[in-house]
Amino acid sequence: MKETFLPEYDEHEYSPRTSEMLAQWIPGEEPAMFVREVETLYKTAKGNYFILSEGGLFSRYHSSPDAETWYGGSAIRPLTEQEALSWCEETGNFETIDKHFFFLKRNP
Repeated sequence: MKETFLPEYDEHEYSPRTSEMLAQWIPGEEPAMFVREVETLYKTAKGNYFILSEGGLFSRYHSSPDAETWYGGSAIRPLTEQEALSWCEETGNFETIDKHFFFLKRNP
């Protein structure tokens, strides 16, 4: 079975506690706590971007489906500046684009 490749990153650098939250997106319409998922875009003090994805017990971010825990899990995905802009475009975070990515905005 092929293992999923997870990029290595400095967990101290990519910490939501020490980074600026720029935008948030809640995919889908599922209000139930156990399946709810949230993606949050952050910018580190060094200017790096990342997405913190969090979800409930039955979300895709539950770290161990076989574990007998009643909480979900999370995942961090580092992004380039261009990927962060694309994520904002795809999730409709246009205010964040105007405030933080105005110099990268694509011309129609």
